[in-house]
Amino acid sequence: MDIYERELFKKLDEARDKVAYLRDIDIGIPAEDIESLEKPLSEADHLLESDKTALARNRLEGFDAAFDRLVDTHFSNLTPRQIDTISRSDQRPTTLDYAREIFEDFEELKGFEANSTDPAIVCGFAKLDNNAVMIVGHEKGAFHEDFRRGGSALPQGNRKAMQAMQLAERFGTPVISFVDTPGSWPLEEYLPAQCIARNLEQQYLLKVPHVSVIIGEGGSGGALAIDVSDYRIMLDKAYYSVISVSGGAAIIARDKRHITNEDMQRAAHNLHLTASDAYRLGVVHQVMQEPKIGVRKCDRDFFPLLKEAIIEGLSAVKTSISPFYIPDSRMANAWQFRRIQIPMLHKRRYKLYRRIGSYHTSITDRVKHIFGELYRIKWIHALFTPVRKSMEIFRRMKLREKEVPLLLQDQLQPKQLTYEDRWVECPNTEIHDCQDIWVPTLFEEYMGTCPNCGYHFRLTIDHYIDLITDSGSFREFNEGIESVNPLQFEGFTEKLRQAKKATHRKCAMITGYAHVSGIPVVVIFTDIRFRAGTLGSAEGEKFCRAVKRAMREKKPIVAVHQSGGARIEEGILALMQMVKTSIAIARYKQAGGFYISVQTDPTMAGVLASYASLGDFTIAEPNAQIGFAGIHVIEQTVKQRKPRNYQHSDMVMGRGGVDYVVKRGELKETIARLLALRKQRGRS
Repeated sequence: MDIYERELFKKLDEARDKVAYLRDIDIGIPAEDIESLEKPLSEADHLLESDKTALARNRLEGFDAAFDRLVDTHFSNLTPRQIDTISRSDQRPTTLDYAREIFEDFEELKGFEANSTDPAIVCGFAKLDNNAVMIVGHEKGAFHEDFRRGGSALPQGNRKAMQAMQLAERFGTPVISFVDTPGSWPLEEYLPAQCIARNLEQQYLLKVPHVSVIIGEGGSGGALAIDVSDYRIMLDKAYYSVISVSGGAAIIARDKRHITNEDMQRAAHNLHLTASDAYRLGVVHQVMQEPKIGVRKCDRDFFPLLKEAIIEGLSAVKTSISPFYIPDSRMANAWQFRRIQIPMLHKRRYKLYRRIGSYHTSITDRVKHIFGELYRIKWIHALFTPVRKSMEIFRRMKLREKEVPLLLQDQLQPKQLTYEDRWVECPNTEIHDCQDIWVPTLFEEYMGTCPNCGYHFRLTIDHYIDLITDSGSFREFNEGIESVNPLQFEGFTEKLRQAKKATHRKCAMITGYAHVSGIPVVVIFTDIRFRAGTLGSAEGEKFCRAVKRAMREKKPIVAVHQSGGARIEEGILALMQMVKTSIAIARYKQAGGFYISVQTDPTMAGVLASYASLGDFTIAEPNAQIGFAGIHVIEQTVKQRKPRNYQHSDMVMGRGGVDYVVKRGELKETIARLLALRKQRGRS
């Protein structure tokens, strides 16, 4: 066989790969169109076997023309649903492909210890234009590599990634991460949510530049576990979302039992998960244009382009810290920072995520926020502190004068009940033979606990405020921050209006000053009645402002969580609030802050995988549901039945997820005792 025939056979194989790729991605191309492409290939194959190379070449040229016409027809205006399908193709390059094509001398590190070996995460040192870099990424592997779980990392894998990043930090080596995962593997035995939260906190503290590339799927918290970066690049046929398209379709589908292709299309459109959407929302710095049908492993021309984009990202981070830096990737230690520049890098990283989000703020709240920022100036603080303390003393005197009449009034007119006038059955009736309880008696006299077996019913946030804080000490701030519908998610505007009307609140989070057994603290509560207490842009902003106040006034934080996770309707903006809040807690701890996290029923998903798991002390109530995913999702994923108490707080404590499981009647006393361990001098 001569060189000419060998070239034709190579083109024939490439053409067959293209046809197989079109079948694989399944974006709605009619079957007859794909079959029409196979006809000239079979003719060319027969002609090559008959040594009729000239005719075979003509058939292959005809195939190229037909293929280009089909691409122009079906790939010119791809829908979000089609992009989601293309991003999951087996023919797309994986992390190992990029590591071997873009970088030099890549050497994979298999694991740092026995408990960090996970084939779904690959990492290792390599060279990028004579500069050492650390590569970390999700690896889906080939179709027969089921042990990689399609890039879904175990908690051990996320810990392995963090250890690799910290090793790079020791040597002053930049970190390059490749994101391609449908989500983290939801196995509660190894605490996936808590591991992601620690990764978010530790990635912010890295002292080296971090550039990330979304090469395929960017699924929820599993992607964030290695993607708190300084510069984010996204391929235009990849997606980044808070939930998968199928999960979003299950939420908006009219018939939950039968999800149609139309529901999938609507979900993909509403989630705004494409690269152009992420760039518009300020989440991505650069969008890399792939070939029209999407990048494949055989597209060698694409790898140098991505290499230049990564170098450009590293240089952009360096230039933002060192204005006089002249980008030159061939220079030794081109992207290292001096010790004096590390705080500037952290500040840049903080500001990058702080501005992500969309919410509405009232004029009154804006004015209060401006005056709060002015109050940080030393001479203004020294001037107005005596005035503020005098007003505080006067207010307390007024409260003492009204205290006795108020108590008499409470005795004459019982507190208005917020629960229905009916009887309720304890879930442990069959085990402990509990009697039915009248709802007002249950919540007003027994604090929502069964008097026979001690089962803890779910409380509303108003009762937690009364339970934990001293009487009359709670004073709310930032109440003017309001949730909106930034992505114009279908039907969400009306749902928000109903939630605001039902709860008389503007968002799910409540922040304020309070005293716990006489100790001044900043308190944060989440109201589950407002959109299931989900974390959105408004909630993330309120949380960060509360942490900033606590840092400024040197007060401890007590946060009570009651949430279903990140808000699906805000898409990637809600996902970024996990990073935003985790960074706020990391900065607060750096400043010497003291944070107590109280997890109640339920504390789930994105909230658990961020600020709820980062407390100096983590407390939980008995039989509270605490988990990374719903129990049915876990059972469908791992193909195993789980016990009824699989996500109960006692089980989570046994795995090391919480420090204490405290009964509701002892909650305030326990918090006060922990606060006394490190009582801070805060402003009263």
